[in-house]
Amino acid sequence: MAPTTGLTVYHNPQCTKSRKSTALLEENQEKGNYQLEVVKYKQTPPSRETLETLVDYLGMKNKQEGPWKEDRPWDYLLRPEAQGKATSFEEAFDIIEQDPAMLERPFVIDWDRKIAALGRPDISKIEKLVEDRLAGKL
Repeated sequence: MAPTTGLTVYHNPQCTKSRKSTALLEENQEKGNYQLEVVKYKQTPPSRETLETLVDYLGMKNKQEGPWKEDRPWDYLLRPEAQGKATSFEEAFDIIEQDPAMLERPFVIDWDRKIAALGRPDISKIEKLVEDRLAGKL
């Protein structure tokens, strides 16, 4: 079961954006008043429940504005080599369960504010999430 407070980053130590995002989150933990859980998702893949929460917190299910393609929003969760292989969120979850390396990264879930951010194509969304935490926006 995933935590219900603080932040969780789904991290791949081999990924530059993931390392930068995780360092930023770790550096600001005390000032931002949050606990950080770092999950190396290749070793500890996210559960289906966590993936469903991620989709919800990104606003993907109710078609909120976002960088995902409206006709294939689940591709946003997947690495480029896996995009186009799923026709639904359920199939995307299956791909990630079968090969956790197919999850796009880094993902950050803010359990307190019920939002999430992806560090692609850059880490600006994660930087914004941290800035809001530092400003006390809960």
